Amino acid sequence: MGLDAATAAEVAAVVALAVLIVAIVAASAGACAAGAGRDAELALGADTLVTYEQARVPRLPSAEEKERSAFCLSEYAAADELVRVVPACGHFFHAECGVDG
Repeated sequence: MGLDAATAAEVAAVVALAVLIVAIVAASAGACAAGAGRDAELALGADTLVTYEQARVPRLPSAEEKERSAFCLSEYAAADELVRVVPACGHFFHAECGVDG
């Protein structure tokens, strides 16, 4: 391999590496874009909307122990209040807590 061929191969390798770096940066920029972290919140659609009575655990809390929203930590007002249930863990919170935007 002559000097010109070696130089051309080296330039091609540097260009390929630069293209790879640009591709990685472009792909990772999408993960950091505004709103990209809202995917899980957007997944909390109508299927997760139930009443507090439907979502609560079968055990009744004691007089001192009140069930609270996992999001805002406020107590639930009534059994027919709308709450959202997180399917993965079973936590629930007020539908008005603002998670949906």
